[in-house]
Amino acid sequence: MPEPESQETRPKLRDKLALWAYKGLCGVLRMTDVRAVAFCGRAAGYAVWLCAPSRRRIVARNLRITVDPTLRADKLAPMVRRNMVRTTMNLFCALKTGLMSESEMDRSIRIVGRDIFEANGVDGQCGIACIPHAGNWEILARVRSRYPKVEHYGSMYRRLNNPLIEDLVYKSRTRYGCEMLSKEDGLRAVLRFAAKGGLLGVLCDQFTNEGVYVPYFRKVTGVTPLPALLYRRCKGKAHLLAVFTRNTALGRWDAEMGHVIEVPEGCESTAALTMLVNRAIEECQKENILDGFWMHHRWKSTEQFVPEQDAEDWALAMQTPGLLPFRIIVCVPEDFEEALLLIPALRVIAASRPDAQLNIVCPQAQLAFWRTQDYAAHAVSTDGTTPPSAQLEEDEPYKEGPYDYLFMFSENKRVFRDLTKNLGPLYVSGFAENPLAAPKRAFRSKFTGLHFAAPRHRAEDYLALLQKSHNLTVESAAYASSGYGHAEAAATYIAPFSTLGNADSWAEEKWAELCARLDSPTLLALPQDRERAEAMAQRLGIPCLVCAPEDVHLHLGEHCRLYAVDGLLPQLAALCGTPCTVIMASRLADRYRPLGENHRTVYRHLPCHPCHRTDCDWEHHCTDEVSVEEVVACGDN
Repeated sequence: MPEPESQETRPKLRDKLALWAYKGLCGVLRMTDVRAVAFCGRAAGYAVWLCAPSRRRIVARNLRITVDPTLRADKLAPMVRRNMVRTTMNLFCALKTGLMSESEMDRSIRIVGRDIFEANGVDGQCGIACIPHAGNWEILARVRSRYPKVEHYGSMYRRLNNPLIEDLVYKSRTRYGCEMLSKEDGLRAVLRFAAKGGLLGVLCDQFTNEGVYVPYFRKVTGVTPLPALLYRRCKGKAHLLAVFTRNTALGRWDAEMGHVIEVPEGCESTAALTMLVNRAIEECQKENILDGFWMHHRWKSTEQFVPEQDAEDWALAMQTPGLLPFRIIVCVPEDFEEALLLIPALRVIAASRPDAQLNIVCPQAQLAFWRTQDYAAHAVSTDGTTPPSAQLEEDEPYKEGPYDYLFMFSENKRVFRDLTKNLGPLYVSGFAENPLAAPKRAFRSKFTGLHFAAPRHRAEDYLALLQKSHNLTVESAAYASSGYGHAEAAATYIAPFSTLGNADSWAEEKWAELCARLDSPTLLALPQDRERAEAMAQRLGIPCLVCAPEDVHLHLGEHCRLYAVDGLLPQLAALCGTPCTVIMASRLADRYRPLGENHRTVYRHLPCHPCHRTDCDWEHHCTDEVSVEEVVACGDN
C-alpha cells in the first residue's frame, strides 16, 4: 500500500502576525540611520534593566565569573546596568546590520586584521573562526564582500522557531554571499564545508549540555567541541582564529579578525583544543568585557549536572589556576536524626565531580556537627538573626564565586525563599512530595517510591533520588567515616535517653540489669539530658559522659560498643564505626536502623508499631517485652 504524500504544515496565525510585525520593523529600520537605531536601543536597554530583575541577577552572576568573584553590589550594579544597556543596543543594531547599505557599512564598521583572516581561508585551507557573543556579531556575516579571494565563506547558526521569519532572515544573511549552516542539520554539511576549505564562523561560547566540560573564565561549563573537531578533521590545513566585534562609539564597531590561535605540538585531544579556544576568546572578551552578551545563563546547571566525561579531560580541566568550584547548597532536614541519614547521599554529591563544593544549610543545633564533616566546605544556620543567604555571602565563601545548585531537603519555606531569591539563579532539586514543590513548580526532580514495595532504609531514598533523577553513580555509599572516631577508644556505653521522645524508652530496672551484665559501662547522654543522666548514672553506680553531638567522635570508635534506645546517639555512634544494639519503639527498623555493619536492632512488631509518636499512652509499652537477655544476645553476635 503506497504511503500517503507528506503535506507541508500550514503556517500558524501567530507566525503570520509575527512575520508582518517583523517586516514592518525592518521597513522602519531600513529608513533609519544606524546611530538613531543605536540610540533607541540604548533607551530600550534602560527599560530592560529596570523591568527585568531576573536578568539583572543573571548578568551579575556572569560578571562575577568573568571579571572578579569578589565584586559587591556597589561596583557590580553599575556594570550590570551598562552591560544590559549595551547588549540591548547591539541587539537592535544587529537587526539593522543586514539592512545597511554599503556606504553605511563603510562608515559604521572597521575591520582589523583583514589580511590575516583572509590568508587562513585560501589555497584549500580552512580558517575556523571562534566567535563569542559580543558586540554586533551579525557584522561577521555581512562582511563577506571584503574577502573576494575566499571561495567559501560560511557561518553556523541556530534556526528560529518561526519558520516564516526564519526564511526571511536566512535570505537576508545569505544575500551577500555568506553560506549559513544550521546546527539542526547535523555535522555532515559542516564537515563537507571544512573539507573544501574557506572561512567558517562558529559561535562557540554558548552553554551546551552535550559538549565537553572545560573551564571558561576559570569555571567549568559545557562548551561546544565543534572547533576542535573540525580542526582535528582537517588537520594540516585547518587554522583556529579568535574573532569578535566590539562597540567603539554610537553606531560604530570594530571587527577584530586577526587573532590566530597557536596550537602547540602534541595538543590533539578535543578537551585540550577546546581549552585553547576558550582562553583565546577570553582574552578577546577581556578587551571590553561589557560588550559581551551576558544576559543569558552562560554557566547554568541542568538536572544532569555531572557530565559523562573521561577522567583525563577532568584532570586537564582541573589544572586551570584559580578554578572556581561548582558550588552546591544542601539544605538538610530540620530533624537531626533525619539529617544524618542524608550523609551517604552527601558523600556521593561531593564526589560527583572534581570541582564540586558542598555547602550545608542547617538549624543552629546541627551547625557545629556539620562543620566537623570534611566534605562540607561551609555550614550556616537557618534560625539565627542573619539569613542563611547572607551567611553564605560573607567574605570568605563569597570570593569562591556564585552558587550553582540547591538540594532542598528541608521544608522551611522561609529558608527556601531566602536562598532562591538572594543566591539565584539556582537549579533546585528535591523530593517531588516535598510541600515546597507545588508553588511555581520549584522542584524539577521527580522521584516516587512504590507503596507496595518492601520497605527500604530512608538513606536509600536520598540515594535513589540522586541515581534516578540526576543519573549519579551510587556504587558504594558508606556511612561510617574512616578515621572519624577515636581509634584507641575501647569502652562500653549505654544511652537510655532518646531524642525521639518518651515513646522510645526502656525501663530503668532493665538498664540496671543490663549494666550488671556488662563490663564497666558508661552512661552516654546529650547536654539536654544532663541532669537526669547524671542522676540515673548515680543510681546505677556507673560513670556518666555528657557530650555534644559534634564531640561524640572524640570518645567513640570502632572498638567501642553502644547499647541504646532509638534516636540521635546511635546514628552518631554508627558514624564513628561503633557497633550498636538499638531498642526501637516508635520507628520501623528497616527504615531507620543505624547504617553500617555489626549493628543489631530489637523491637516488638505490635499492631501499633511503628507509631512515630513521641509519647506512648498505652498502659503497656511495646519495649516492656524486650528482655535483657535478648539485648545482651544481640550485642554478643
